[in-house]
Amino acid sequence: MIIGIDLDDTLIETTKTGNKYLKIFVKDNSITDYHDLDKDEYLRFYGMYLYDIQKCAPLKKGALEVLNYLHSKNIKIVIITARGTLGFSESIPVTLDYLKDHNVIYDKIIFKKNHKSASAKQEKIDLFIDDKEKVLDEIRRAGIKTLRFTKKDEKSNHDVVSSWKEVKIYIDNLIGEVKNE
Repeated sequence: MIIGIDLDDTLIETTKTGNKYLKIFVKDNSITDYHDLDKDEYLRFYGMYLYDIQKCAPLKKGALEVLNYLHSKNIKIVIITARGTLGFSESIPVTLDYLKDHNVIYDKIIFKKNHKSASAKQEKIDLFIDDKEKVLDEIRRAGIKTLRFTKKDEKSNHDVVSSWKEVKIYIDNLIGEVKNE
């Protein structure tokens, strides 16, 4: 089995960390999520804080343990991320260092992919995990099974998990190795 995984807000707590920096960037608290900045402000914010965010954002709880578990089951892990786009190619070495420093096991990483379905198909991904509905819609149209990492009450056209423990259970069920814990 080959699993594709997104980084930001799937494997790593990027938005929570970014929004802490947003409080410095926007003094009046009129915007609470940096994704809501207009394009010019978003690029300015990214230019100022992107590397700090990418260096400081923690892994999601349980992610490392589940990746290690998947690796022990000979499941191939391919990370496909948009990081490196928007003219911020320096985030690639920052990301590689982060993954190494946090002992994240993966078999391959593919950068600069806003549209991930072609790469997922080329890598023969069986299941793709991402937090974005639009990304998963595109991947599902390519014939790949999808899993959305989001809040439980979030509406989705995809199977939903809200923790890495749930990811493990989902994959165990998928491969028929349900274990009681």
